[in-house]
Amino acid sequence: MMNFTGAGEVADLIKDVIDKALPDKQQAEKDALQVQLAQIAANAAEAAQPGFHFRDGAGWVCVIAMGFDFIVRPLGIWGAILYGHPLDLPQLDVTILGQMLFALLGLGGMHAWENVKTK
Repeated sequence: MMNFTGAGEVADLIKDVIDKALPDKQQAEKDALQVQLAQIAANAAEAAQPGFHFRDGAGWVCVIAMGFDFIVRPLGIWGAILYGHPLDLPQLDVTILGQMLFALLGLGGMHAWENVKTK
């Protein structure tokens, strides 16, 4: 008579290999949903804290700097020329500001899209 003491371990090993090769789609979807729910909870906890957040502050810095460069600076120079007092206001590097502002707007858009999809 043969002794099959290792047959259970071999069967478990074969099952693990099959599970890794052919993952369960429903379990993968459940895992993805758990990750999304954890991210939503983290976002809600961050939003519940009072005061400015990094994105809020960085966004306002970009908006103020671009407003200065595109509105205040040209109007100031034009007004100074009209009054006979030439004025040389510094021109900001808006390429970096633009990249940062569009990245922040993209993050905001992705966050809004995430909220629409989860409701």
